[in-house]
Amino acid sequence: MAAAALTSLAGLAATVPGAISAPTQTRTAATEAQAGVRGTFSALMMIHQTSNGNSLPGVNAWDGSYREGKGFIYRSIPCTGNAPVNNISSDLPSYGTRVPGSRAPSSMRAHPIGFQVRKIKGRWEISGSMRFTVCQLAGGATPASDPVPDAEKPQIVVGFRAQFKRETDELVRWTGRFRIEGGTQRYADLTGSGQISGYFMCFAPQGCAATGGKYLDGQMALSGTYSDPTPQLGS
Repeated sequence: MAAAALTSLAGLAATVPGAISAPTQTRTAATEAQAGVRGTFSALMMIHQTSNGNSLPGVNAWDGSYREGKGFIYRSIPCTGNAPVNNISSDLPSYGTRVPGSRAPSSMRAHPIGFQVRKIKGRWEISGSMRFTVCQLAGGATPASDPVPDAEKPQIVVGFRAQFKRETDELVRWTGRFRIEGGTQRYADLTGSGQISGYFMCFAPQGCAATGGKYLDGQMALSGTYSDPTPQLGS
């Protein structure tokens, strides 16, 4: 609002004789790097048990059961993989394209997402955390020749709690809240919060019945706000 008002005053001063010139104020990347950045964002993410028929490392798929204390893990396919949703995941990594040379949406992966099943005050929920690996500050898969392995790419850490309901043998739906809890490299001081929702299902044509009742895949959506006092906008 303040920047817009100053811009309007500058335009008015140019057309009205004797008007007092408004001070020039441009919020450059350097200015934002000093003052920090904040804004809103959205993100979509797919998670799986397998990639191209091979089990992803450490994955333990959930059967949607109402049993406390059980822990489960899912992952996205690698950054080099053809992931139509994850390749255009979010405008968060680029801070809304404030990072020079970035584009929205950016490509991200969940490496991994882990959670436990709990019953709190009579309501069933899943609670856990995930690490969003930022594949690149643009859309698309990274090339196979990318010298930086996924484990060394920047990450954003997100904690979440959500109530769930097993709708059918083919779907478990969940919705709740998330909180951004920092990360690595550029995202070390990143914070934020918002709403998260998603569902577990099975991509396989034969459905979850052929998997022993386990939900091998999932999709989630996040929408919220973020703030970073040290956004490193120079690169």
